[in-house]
Amino acid sequence: MKLAAIDIGSNSIKLVVVDATSSASFDVLASEREVVRLGQETLVKKHIGDAALRRAIDCLKRFRSIAESHGTKQIAVIATASVREADNSADFLRAVEQEAGLHVEVLSGMEEARLIGLAAAQGCTPKGSTSLNIDIGGGSTEISIFRDTEPLILRSVKLGAVGLTDRFVKSDPPEPEEIEELRNEIRLSFADVAKERRQQSWYYTTATSGTALTVGAALNHVMPPASSVVTLVDLNRLNMTLAALTVVQRGTIAGVPPQRADIIVAGGLVLEEVMNALGIESVHTCDWSLREGVIIARLRE
Repeated sequence: MKLAAIDIGSNSIKLVVVDATSSASFDVLASEREVVRLGQETLVKKHIGDAALRRAIDCLKRFRSIAESHGTKQIAVIATASVREADNSADFLRAVEQEAGLHVEVLSGMEEARLIGLAAAQGCTPKGSTSLNIDIGGGSTEISIFRDTEPLILRSVKLGAVGLTDRFVKSDPPEPEEIEELRNEIRLSFADVAKERRQQSWYYTTATSGTALTVGAALNHVMPPASSVVTLVDLNRLNMTLAALTVVQRGTIAGVPPQRADIIVAGGLVLEEVMNALGIESVHTCDWSLREGVIIARLRE
């Protein structure tokens, strides 16, 4: 059975095409990612601009063509923070359906957390373990705790790398005051999540998304997708290094793609502050995320 999933995120749009025999077994036929920046300004202004709409539709047309070239009949398309927060989301969905021929489902933050957590639990966690996953997107951050592949806790916080960069980073490189404001905003946003830590324990910790993979790649000097361990100590050092560099300079660091160089400071700080808040010393990066979660959920149906 061949099917595809397209994830319309705030920073990038991602495609995966698989050939599956069951929800626990599938081969990846194609995997694509394109930085579209649907969330740039959208997350602050709550409105998807014409330029962002055009970039998204052009990308979606190309991804549909790739999926169909592999013989895919089912294409699940989901959207996250930028679309669910926009005041013109209905216009966006209508334009995508009319021009790209794709029906888009807008996920709630909780459903996004469930699907990402499901992917991390199945794809990157020892079988039978209770695991916590951190996913830092462009417009929101999702935290989940799973026992095996069943959710115990799901949380979504309206705070991500693209939105934070638009709101707080005005200088290149950022001024110390901007970094401090960023940290304070993140700490405040995750205060309630930190309190819940006392109510639940877990054995294994994963981190998904472009931010986590980029951090892992930069620390290990390899390009994503990479499975690696990121310690809080190493992350703190990396964040201080990145914050002292210009966008152009960050893009020359091994493992940091130039198209992510402007938002990696905010993304890295989110990961660091969440680890601090939850008392986490290290995380395992995981290259399964929302797309794979959608595939698993569809196959279970």
